[in-house]
Amino acid sequence: MFKFLLPMAGLILFSFASYSPVAVASETKYIHLTPAFVVNYGNTGRMKYLRTEVALRVSGIEAASAVTQHRPYIRNNLVFLLTAQDSDIVNSSSGRETLRKVALDEVRALMTELEGMPYVDDLFFENFVVQN
Repeated sequence: MFKFLLPMAGLILFSFASYSPVAVASETKYIHLTPAFVVNYGNTGRMKYLRTEVALRVSGIEAASAVTQHRPYIRNNLVFLLTAQDSDIVNSSSGRETLRKVALDEVRALMTELEGMPYVDDLFFENFVVQN
């Protein structure tokens, strides 16, 4: 009988030891800022358009909830950021990567101002279409 109970006790203890609330709290989630952003950009000459879909990577339910709560404010700031861009930035890979990093910094600063923590781990452009 002890031969059977000892392995079972070890299995039960191992199961509880491998459960970690930190692992559950750090679950990666993606917040999609829908609908897609469609903005005109540039301030000279012909009207130019940019269309992109943005996703924010967060860790855990608390971060996802906080970011979702402030989604309209985040979208507003990203609209203003996207409309302020020049053709040189949106038409090159390096420019788009720089814009991605600036947008991430903008969102993280906004969340820190509103919630006291940045909450957003990364920002991704799911697509990026420009009409010059």
